[in-house]
Amino acid sequence: MADHSEYFAKVAQAVENSDKEGCLRLLDEGGDIDPLDILEQGLGRGIRKVGDDFGAEIVFLPELIGAADVMKAGVAVLDARIKASGRARGSQGTIIIGTVKGDIHDIGKSVVGSMLQAHGYDVIDLGIDVDDEAFIAAAIENDADCIGMSSLLTLNIDYMGVVVDKLEDKGLRNKVKVIVGGAPVTQEFADEIGADAFGWDASDAVKKMQQLLGT
Repeated sequence: MADHSEYFAKVAQAVENSDKEGCLRLLDEGGDIDPLDILEQGLGRGIRKVGDDFGAEIVFLPELIGAADVMKAGVAVLDARIKASGRARGSQGTIIIGTVKGDIHDIGKSVVGSMLQAHGYDVIDLGIDVDDEAFIAAAIENDADCIGMSSLLTLNIDYMGVVVDKLEDKGLRNKVKVIVGGAPVTQEFADEIGADAFGWDASDAVKKMQQLLGT
């Protein structure tokens, strides 16, 4: 078996350096290498390192955002390659994420999504300004394990409670976990609306997800 450790290290470094062009070039060069291995040992390794460094205050939000952007682009390339081979990558669970209705902020939610992907979760990103019906429909369609909601605006965080209530109404609350986050969100608020967890940053969100789903 060929030793691709040096190649994986370069891919990981490209993620750490927020070097999207370099990362995509490396992925193109590694067309004969198992994309599942590249995903785990290259992209995943890089974003996990950035996440750990962010938690330790070695790097800061711009670096985390840049690395997440590279991760997202790389995953798209590798997922297409994996599907073309007729295989599927193993999953720790399916997560629906989105910024709640009335809020168009995207960065924090996207970083969390990339971190979750790096840790083996299938992430369906609904984008911004997502209403309760869209969250519920996506959870049902994708047989989701969890809904993750974000908001940067204080006036909009109450909408998270609307989604939790709708899950109850649909009889899905025992099946679908709920995690919430964003600058104005607190643990007390999460408890108040009946969410299962509060993630105060991307790394914490991954840890809470692992606890919720037993992964």
